[in-house]
Amino acid sequence: RSLAALSSSSYGYFGGGYFFAPPGTISDTVYRIDFSNETTSAPGNNLTQARSSLAAVSSSSYGYFGGGFFLSPPNTYYDTIDRIDFSNETTSPVTATLPQARSSLAALSSSSYGYFGGGQVPPNGSQVVDTIDRIDFSNETTSLFGNVLSQDRSRLAAVSSSSYGYFGGGLNNSEATVRVDRIDFSNETKTTPGNEQILA
Repeated sequence: RSLAALSSSSYGYFGGGYFFAPPGTISDTVYRIDFSNETTSAPGNNLTQARSSLAAVSSSSYGYFGGGFFLSPPNTYYDTIDRIDFSNETTSPVTATLPQARSSLAALSSSSYGYFGGGQVPPNGSQVVDTIDRIDFSNETTSLFGNVLSQDRSRLAAVSSSSYGYFGGGLNNSEATVRVDRIDFSNETKTTPGNEQILA
């Protein structure tokens, strides 16, 4: 559970996560599903850090796993980003990091940028944020996106079309929310469409 996933044109990649046996085991493994025949395998190039509750985005050439949490030492939150090269499936750390370490965040991508939104932050995860971080696929720099979510929230989800990205649901501190926030990729404005009934 609490893993992240991204895809290239040929494969899907699942990274990190939490295992119940042995108790409290957090993984650094990356698993692959081949879209041509739906077989799964472990390519062998894993994340540089074991982590759960991370998020992931992808460009046409690379996939990026960012943020997350580790149990030992206690309450370790990551701002680091690992990159998988789709051409050879090697993984490596990206020099740039998220502006803030956090877990239980969500991520989506346009053709040019990846956006990491919401999440829980140190020291103990009780604080939830509304911030959105952006990674520029052209130079792998990260920055704090100028617009924030309409609510502080964690454990949310995200999807994207060619024109828009949507962050939906999650926990606003201890209360569930049905709020949907939309990013317009053409001008990077953020709005709240108000079409939330389906999540209620």
